[in-house]
Amino acid sequence: MAGLTQAELMSLRENLSNEMLMMQKFGAYAAQCSDPQLKQVLSSVQQAHQRHYNTLIRHLGGQNIM
Repeated sequence: MAGLTQAELMSLRENLSNEMLMMQKFGAYAAQCSDPQLKQVLSSVQQAHQRHYNTLIRHLGGQNIM
């Protein structure tokens, strides 16, 4: 990807990886939760991380840097 240094690409990869991990974890937590209010909070957090991930991908022009 032109215009980004290796350090910047590494940082983006790390951020994408972290967002993906958070999506997976909060999705798993929500799936295991029996309290409806807590389940909704966990699902909302999962969706927020999904939006963050999508935003990073969109700013990269849809290119996969992983």
